[in-house]
Amino acid sequence: MMSPLSYLSRLFSPADAELIESEKCQRKEFYASFSEKRPKPWLALLILAFGLLFNILQLAGSAGASNNQQKDDWVQAHLLNAHARLPFSFVYGTQSSNVLLKDWVQNTESQTLDGDRSERSLTWKDPKTHLQVRLSAVTYPESPVVEWTIYFRNEGKEDTPILEEVQALDTSVPVPGKNIPTILYSTGAGGMDSYSLHRKSLNQLEDFRMSGDGGGKTVTTIPFFDVRMDGQGLIGAVGWSGEWAISFSRPTEAAVELKAGMQNTHLSLHPGEEIRTPSILLLRWEGDDIDAHNVLRRHVLKYHTPQYDGKPVVIPLSHGTWGGTKTSTSLRLIDEITQKNLGFENFWMDAGWYGADRPVAEFQVFGEEDWWLHAGNWRVNRVAHPDGLKPISDAAHAKGLKFLLWFEPERAVVGTPLTIEHPEWFIGELGTIVGGNLKRPFAKYRLFNFGDPTARKAMTDLMSDLITTQGVDIFRQDCNFAPAAFWAQADARDRQGITQIHYVEGLLEFWDELRRRHPQLILDLVERGDLDSISRGVDLSRADYPVAPEADPIGNQMATEGLAYWRPHFGTVFQIRPRDNYHFRSGFAPGTGFALFNTGGTPDQVGKFIPADFPFDWLRAEIAQYKRIRPYFYGDYYPISPCSANADCMGIPNGEQSAAFEWAAWQFHRPQQDDGMVQAFRRDRSDDSMKQLRLRALDAAAIYEIDNVDEGTPKTVSGAELMEQGLALEISEKPGAAIVFYRKVR
Repeated sequence: MMSPLSYLSRLFSPADAELIESEKCQRKEFYASFSEKRPKPWLALLILAFGLLFNILQLAGSAGASNNQQKDDWVQAHLLNAHARLPFSFVYGTQSSNVLLKDWVQNTESQTLDGDRSERSLTWKDPKTHLQVRLSAVTYPESPVVEWTIYFRNEGKEDTPILEEVQALDTSVPVPGKNIPTILYSTGAGGMDSYSLHRKSLNQLEDFRMSGDGGGKTVTTIPFFDVRMDGQGLIGAVGWSGEWAISFSRPTEAAVELKAGMQNTHLSLHPGEEIRTPSILLLRWEGDDIDAHNVLRRHVLKYHTPQYDGKPVVIPLSHGTWGGTKTSTSLRLIDEITQKNLGFENFWMDAGWYGADRPVAEFQVFGEEDWWLHAGNWRVNRVAHPDGLKPISDAAHAKGLKFLLWFEPERAVVGTPLTIEHPEWFIGELGTIVGGNLKRPFAKYRLFNFGDPTARKAMTDLMSDLITTQGVDIFRQDCNFAPAAFWAQADARDRQGITQIHYVEGLLEFWDELRRRHPQLILDLVERGDLDSISRGVDLSRADYPVAPEADPIGNQMATEGLAYWRPHFGTVFQIRPRDNYHFRSGFAPGTGFALFNTGGTPDQVGKFIPADFPFDWLRAEIAQYKRIRPYFYGDYYPISPCSANADCMGIPNGEQSAAFEWAAWQFHRPQQDDGMVQAFRRDRSDDSMKQLRLRALDAAAIYEIDNVDEGTPKTVSGAELMEQGLALEISEKPGAAIVFYRKVR
């Protein structure tokens, strides 16, 4: 459970905008320009190790059927070669897979999944115990990314020997020359430094570990990384909504040992039982590191972003309210925010709408909140909402708004109806002290078992019915506890990890089934940053920190800078500060949300709705700028002014080396339209009022129109000048923020 501060107001964010849909030829040009060089010797070794790491023949420049045939020949020679080292490992009956698989029966299959993907399956079967191991690898004809998942199935009639130390990724990455590898990664959804970038040098005999401890939210780190070595590297990602771990070690100067998988596996499989590992994504790159990350971003946008009507999800601009806000108040708020023509696109109702019929506060009042005491009792509180939530969703829909509703289906407080009626649907029991209610700080919880097919169907039916009857467009799933302790409670000594595996498999099926039943439903999976989760849902509040009334806007800036390296879709929320452009623009992201008042806080911070003197004209103008800027977040990303070597971007805000002394700036570029935008922030301790910001990816021979939204008259500048000398940008206010749009005019 997080501190009460972190639950301030759960605002929201989606929107509508143009989406980047690069033509096939443009994707080919981008990938080819990204890596045309002849591969170095260590790449050849890497290809053998990974089986399918890099579609190297595609990058040679040939096209059409000929290129596909060459790539198929290469896959046949390397991926389907029984003598190639495989990119995963396990121990079975105390023996290593490197030894066992050589003697097992092997089979290979290939199939085209659709026009953009092909699947290559390698299967091994133990002739003695009948354990089947299957590597399912997916390749993409226009992307150098490779992905895979490992499956284990007991096809025998008895329990298998112990399967343990399963690593979905296990390989050695050669280090050329005297290079010192650097691991680039981002933190998770923590405090002010949420998603900030970190760089870890890996010297000989050193090791480094990233992990998703506790399962659920990715709080410490997100499972994305880039192993960098002098103009080349390996980008990777893990998909697993449970406890994962990624480890890097350098036992010798010549290589980095890289492993990824679940944190703990020691289990026997029952007859007919099948399990899967975390999924793995790898992208080998050579050349420009930012170009490499844009290859990743384009891949994630196309293959790991929820799609609606054939296009990536557009995250709506949200107005947030607390779940205890009465129906009558909610209807008045919907009328007011739409009558003012502010441009909101979603009405967000957070926790507190459910449970026993009782009077509740209309704000999240720290120290007095009781929403967490009713988790698991998913019925509408008829005192706050006498006719349910349908009158609110109907009013929102009539005004052109979507309706978001908060849930936490994985957790139930002991004593709520479902825990009494179906105790067999739950796992474990743990007590904890919660700071949200000073009069009743202690509660006991149980974990709903999504690994149980009967329980999962019942929860799916319940949630699906609420989605239909209450008019829900966006299903917000929170997870305010660590489920790993419950999984461990349920495991037998010879089945360690099995509960988590089936739980994660079931949770993914739960999300998939909700989308099957409700094709237009947007899943908002709170702070779950793994590859499997972001493929199914968006995260409309990437971190809790910005919603604190006193939060430093630098937190939102660092989160955008860090997350944009890895993926194009995410959202943020914050408490509004009227007429503060620096604070408001710091919250611009692919999705954003806020309320026109404090929805949560201490008793002296809440209690009032929209003030009479609220500056609606200011907000209307800023929202217009946000909607103009939003489509560009799905373009290519270029950090222009990240924190310098002299600044500790994660330090104390007023410290000597704080990020407050820096500028922050980035560029999002749409190659298809040859236009883009620049965001820049002069922070409150910076004495520099002007910067030359060198742009990327422009046509040097072209002329671009430059539109600084705070200056008025656009001007024209050559692409060569913008890239070589830079965009001259002045921000006179300290702190201050600027937005500049550019487009090719000739």
